[in-house]
Amino acid sequence: MRVHARHKRARGFAGNRAGNFAMTTALVAPVLLGVIGGTLDFITYLNHQKGLQQLADGAALAAAREAGLKGWDKTRAEAVADSFLAQAKLAYAGSKAEITAAVTINETDRKVTIAYEQNQFGYFVAGYFKADPQIRVEATAVATGQRNVCVIALDGSASNTLEMADQSAVTAGDCAVYSNSVHSNGLTVASKAMLATEFVCTAGGYSGSAGSFSTAPVTDCPPLEDPLASRPAPLVSSACKETGLAIKNETRTLSPGVYCGGIDISSNADITLDPGIYVIKDGPLVVDSNSSFTGKGVGLYFTGANATISFRSNAVIDLEAPVSGPMAGLLMFQDRASAEIDFKIESKKASNLLGTIYLPRGTFYVGANNKIAESSAYTAIVARRVKLDKKPDLVLNTNYGATAVPVPAGVGPTTGAPRLER
Repeated sequence: MRVHARHKRARGFAGNRAGNFAMTTALVAPVLLGVIGGTLDFITYLNHQKGLQQLADGAALAAAREAGLKGWDKTRAEAVADSFLAQAKLAYAGSKAEITAAVTINETDRKVTIAYEQNQFGYFVAGYFKADPQIRVEATAVATGQRNVCVIALDGSASNTLEMADQSAVTAGDCAVYSNSVHSNGLTVASKAMLATEFVCTAGGYSGSAGSFSTAPVTDCPPLEDPLASRPAPLVSSACKETGLAIKNETRTLSPGVYCGGIDISSNADITLDPGIYVIKDGPLVVDSNSSFTGKGVGLYFTGANATISFRSNAVIDLEAPVSGPMAGLLMFQDRASAEIDFKIESKKASNLLGTIYLPRGTFYVGANNKIAESSAYTAIVARRVKLDKKPDLVLNTNYGATAVPVPAGVGPTTGAPRLER
């Protein structure tokens, strides 16, 4: 009987222990779940905060870089911020989280600040993060300096998009030169050629010896968008001022208008251009050896079949772009609908080419055995391709303050690589 009683007490004790454990578990489990849930919430919160900060950093840098190329415009900066915001929202797919962006522009100090906010994310523990907003991060990018863009070769895929053959040279000590081609030989510089520039950048690769560059090219650069892509072309009248104009051994002053069939100047002709826009339509502008072609405030617009230039051997070329009007700052402007064609400067006496040469479908070809554009306050080139051959020295000055001819946005002085400011 005593043994049986002890067994009953033991069974009772064991039952009490099981009951106590169940009760303890029931009491502790919510606490454990809360701790685990809170830990998971905190890890998720930190990941969200880190991810948004990285996006804010990237967006601010991209927006500052865009501002440097296209001007300090809040709408453009907001577009960049929104593109990064779209990436952020992928991380919140399926949740009710709200992610918003705010952009601040300080043009004076050349800064872009982008802030991202997160709200309404359903964390595991209800009300764990009640702040409004739950997360706020921001990043400020500031332009670190100024770089003068003097050459952009636009073709994005061809070999030799920017080509320097034979003993050609580019002297552009205060300039940046860009090749947009992703081809491994998008930038090609011959062993006896010389590219002397502050900065050279190619979206692909390059060929050339170290001695052919004053500074080593940077490869795999992001291509530069055509900075003049939105620049409206001048209006072209349907009426021809002249058709198939040929001038030989004559001194004459021409006035602006549409020159159908091009212009042919030869046999020691001396041509002066009145200020204005000259439309070279369905034919080339040819200035033969020993003739001269000069003018200030002149814009040359090329449209139609075979609309191009050929400045030959000893032709004297002295041209300056308009200060105002549809072609302000543009010395040459090729119709964007044109077929691909070469614009040739083979003259040894083209010392003044003041302004921007814009040939979105053309190859800017220089084959003279002399310095070119050395007297210009500035010269900028935006062309489908750029090629130098024989022994020219294309001099790209950046004396922007020495002339009233404006520098179009996106060429000339632009901001350098931005940095984050904490």
